[in-house]
Amino acid sequence: STGFPMTISALQLGIGCLYGVFLWLAPDARKAPSVTMDDIIKMLPVAFCAMGAHCASVFALSAGAVSFGQIVKAAEPVFAAVLSQFVYGKKISTAK
Repeated sequence: STGFPMTISALQLGIGCLYGVFLWLAPDARKAPSVTMDDIIKMLPVAFCAMGAHCASVFALSAGAVSFGQIVKAAEPVFAAVLSQFVYGKKISTAK
């Protein structure tokens, strides 16, 4: 693949983090959340999987056909449902 997709996805995530921190630090922008270390530890698996899904979709879009990238992006909700089933022990909703 060409175009350094993993570098691009890392830069996108890094700039997004910096933008979020800026919104918390800027006066009159947003109130900073009150987060404890326990909250951060609980969010790490979800954040890691979201990072992986973003990197995979950027890599898939650079790997070839756009249709392949769209298939990878469309599979993200399924990945999240399976993750919640096995990691968090929550049942997948079958309401619809």
